[in-house]
Amino acid sequence: MAASTSLFANWTRLVGLILRRDRWSLPVWVVAVGAFCAGMVPALPSIGGTREQLAGLGVMMSNPAMVAMCGILYGDTPSLGIIYTQMMFVWSAMLLAVMNILLVIRHTRADEDEGRLEVIRALPTGRLSSLAAITAVMLGVNLLLALITGFGMAAFRVESVDLAGSLVYGASLGACGWLFAVIALVAIQLAGSAQAATAWSLVLVGGLYMLRAYGDVSSETAALISPFGLIERAYPFHTNRWWPVIVLLGLSVVGLVLATLGNARREVGQGLLPSRGRRRAHASRWLADEWGLAWRLCRSAILAWCATAFVLAAAYGTVMNSMEDFVLSNPLYIQMFGIDGAGGDLTGPIVSMLMLIMAILAAVPVLITANRLIGEERYGRMDYVLGHTVSRARLFAGYAGLVLLAAAGMQLAAAVGFWAVASVVMTTPVKASVVFGVAANDLAGVLVFGGLGLLLAGTAKRFAWIGWGYLGATFLVAYLGDMLKLPQWAKRLTPFGLLSRYPSEAFAWGPWIGLVLGAVVLATIGLVAYRRRDITA
Repeated sequence: MAASTSLFANWTRLVGLILRRDRWSLPVWVVAVGAFCAGMVPALPSIGGTREQLAGLGVMMSNPAMVAMCGILYGDTPSLGIIYTQMMFVWSAMLLAVMNILLVIRHTRADEDEGRLEVIRALPTGRLSSLAAITAVMLGVNLLLALITGFGMAAFRVESVDLAGSLVYGASLGACGWLFAVIALVAIQLAGSAQAATAWSLVLVGGLYMLRAYGDVSSETAALISPFGLIERAYPFHTNRWWPVIVLLGLSVVGLVLATLGNARREVGQGLLPSRGRRRAHASRWLADEWGLAWRLCRSAILAWCATAFVLAAAYGTVMNSMEDFVLSNPLYIQMFGIDGAGGDLTGPIVSMLMLIMAILAAVPVLITANRLIGEERYGRMDYVLGHTVSRARLFAGYAGLVLLAAAGMQLAAAVGFWAVASVVMTTPVKASVVFGVAANDLAGVLVFGGLGLLLAGTAKRFAWIGWGYLGATFLVAYLGDMLKLPQWAKRLTPFGLLSRYPSEAFAWGPWIGLVLGAVVLATIGLVAYRRRDITA
């Protein structure tokens, strides 16, 4: 027991525990993120294989709207590597940031809130052992992703995507991801709960992205303050600077010291920042209702995702004035947006494709809300609820209602954000009826994911990952299906593939109503199974 007096006692065993708990999810994260960061490199010759195509892309991507959305275009002459960096670098860094934040909080503050850390502390472990363990794991994960990205991009042997630039690209992403892991470690010391720490960290990601967008267009200083702007100044495949990587690593060390000091001072389950002022002595009567409790548990996530949809859709709206020329500049984009290139109105297909991406994003909070039933059950809290005179049917219906609310709210927020900005920047503004009609058309597909999530929650909670896997497959088919020339039957395996491509095609009520009824049937089967099965941790 003498070893337990050390602040870092047995931290290596906790590393093994983390790897054991995430033996499935962590490899999936690494493979998915690595594929996103480097997997589009083989498509570069199709995007800009000729000198004329590269020149046209350079002119298009230097548009301030595109710079604000994607990042800076550097160098005197654009190359495939530089174009790829502008198109993918910032978005890849944001994906790494989200991954690091979610994984760090899952193994730190979430364990505190659920009481698991107290069990670990009762064993011969030090006060800082858990912090040291997750720090080591995330350092290894980001280093692995940096190597996968760097060597993976170079392995495709695409012109101008050389090994030196690829290593700078991968190292910059790894350093940025590691910085956000440390930011999450600092957030959990300050916030009063895992939910608050997650919200603060993700809001910071969005804020730093917006700061980068402003800086890339108007202020070099502002861009350098944001990690997303800083990594762009590494200039992969051009001058291949390493100093931004060193700066990010230095900031991470400073943040890690602050997180360690904060973790050593605060009490388990508490934050260093004072909680909100005087609270009510008694909960509202609304919380005594099954539906009210479900709303209280899920409202923060739903509202946060709706705000995210509004901002991202507004960002798409900012580039609509030059989007037609951008799409017509390359046959790859014409295929991706499902345009025949024979002329006519291109606004409809472009709006349809962009809103389809937002609809797939809308399925994320829908699945999260449905899976909240599983989470409450897994952590044992559902026993306290169902131990009273609570109807399982009403409880399940409450979450089903929130799934519907999340789906409709996400589609409405995306439509409002997109139309509000696009109607201002476009020379010939897109009609509100087109934007909201596309959002309503895609709503049926989003509801199918809600029905699937509720079905799995009621029948086979251990297979909730099927919903996420199906969503990932749907994104690949919807986003790259035309470009990869997938057969029509493959597209129809996804809910959005069954819908008409409104407004290019007439609104088809038959498939729309069929998908909505299918979602209702899935949810109903989940309800029947939930009423009959045992509630277990």
